[in-house]
Amino acid sequence: MSETARRIALVTGGSRGIGKAICERLGRDGIHLLINYRSNSVAAEETLENIRKSGGSGELLPFDVSDRKSIEKVLTEWHEKNRDDYISLLVNNAGITRDSMLMWMQDEEWHDVIDTNLHSVFYITRFLIKNMLMNKYGRIVNVVSLSGQKGLPGQVNYSAAKAGVIGA
Repeated sequence: MSETARRIALVTGGSRGIGKAICERLGRDGIHLLINYRSNSVAAEETLENIRKSGGSGELLPFDVSDRKSIEKVLTEWHEKNRDDYISLLVNNAGITRDSMLMWMQDEEWHDVIDTNLHSVFYITRFLIKNMLMNKYGRIVNVVSLSGQKGLPGQVNYSAAKAGVIGA
């Protein structure tokens, strides 16, 4: 990465919890943040305000990480508006739980968790890695859980998704 290039990070699930802490820390380190969230715009705005108060910069990038078409649409639009920039740091942090014992787990509980926690990592990383490779610089951080190494009762979907990310 050239000395003059602006460092830009996309943090999925960046409005709350671990994602919020990651965004705020990277913002203090001078990295421009793209704060992804799906529905909680109030929390996302608060995260962005905290970054700005600490002297950092950022913007909100709402999209559903479980929806490949939404991912591609929003990231394509961002790149078209920011032709001189590229996202050089990706933090795949977004995640959900839909806990239920396997024998009672509904198909939608399985698919929601797999789509959000595993498929999103594949789709977003695949989209962004091309620019990282062309620019010969990039970092990808995948946030996982101990549940990906040892399953817990009622979390077969979550454990399978996190194990998949670890395996990837």
